[in-house]
Amino acid sequence: MLKLRLRLKRRHVNMAAFALACAVLACGCKTSGDAAAAATQLTATASSLTSYYSALETLLTDTDQLYQIQGAINPVTPYDAQTKALVADTKSEIETREKLAAALTQLAQEYAKLSGSTASTDAATCAGKLESAVAGLQQTHLSMSTGNVSLMKDAVEAIVKAVQERKEREASAAIDKFTTALDTWFKNEEPYYDTIGANYANVTRSLARTLIGKGQVDPSSFLNAALSPYGLTAQVTDPDLKAKIDAVLVAQVDEKAESLSTAQKAASANMEKALTEMASRIHLVATEKPMAFRSSPMTLAEVQKWASTMQ
Repeated sequence: MLKLRLRLKRRHVNMAAFALACAVLACGCKTSGDAAAAATQLTATASSLTSYYSALETLLTDTDQLYQIQGAINPVTPYDAQTKALVADTKSEIETREKLAAALTQLAQEYAKLSGSTASTDAATCAGKLESAVAGLQQTHLSMSTGNVSLMKDAVEAIVKAVQERKEREASAAIDKFTTALDTWFKNEEPYYDTIGANYANVTRSLARTLIGKGQVDPSSFLNAALSPYGLTAQVTDPDLKAKIDAVLVAQVDEKAESLSTAQKAASANMEKALTEMASRIHLVATEKPMAFRSSPMTLAEVQKWASTMQ
């Protein structure tokens, strides 16, 4: 009887231990699952941020060409060395930020592999690239958000250390600090980014209106909507008709310029919302709380849509 009791007691202890082990493993799998989901979402967010900065870089390249055209058309507004240097410096600033976003994308792809012995050795290399990218921000000409750059620098140093030691929790906590600082920093710089889009829209509008006013625009395509169903091509030779069409073209240029500026500003706002959402999700993983959403932030689609128009 005593042996039976001992046997049952041992069985009860073993079952309790087994249940505890299952609970621990379940928590571990859940944490790893959330970390993997967060890594996928962070990859998408960082990739969209890269595309966003790439699109701004395209705007600045085009702005440089537009200023050259403007200087050739109107000698009163030459493309002076000071303005050219400002455009070049701004483009360099954006390229630095694009490198940061690209490095974050690479690290995010390795983030899901940081669990124990399965950690990829590439993660350390990616963390090092992010560290170099953040260091590059401290050498830029902008004086804004220096505090947040310091926060990102401290966070990325912790990321490098955690990755090298293959500590998932520490890495998640460090990435949490980094994404929070990055979100705040982006918010601070967002007005600066929007001036790039607004300036591009204003310069294109000015040039288009000037060319229309000088009679250097063929308005024939404006009539295509009426003639193309019949296979006809417009040939505007009547001066009065051309003047009326030019007036409509000017109005359309003004409307399009506004939409260009508005679209870029909306892309900034959507990118900022995605960064804020991503930072909150990373924080949940870092604090071992369940993450309700497994899909990427919804506003990323709008960012990518705008960025694709700049290619």
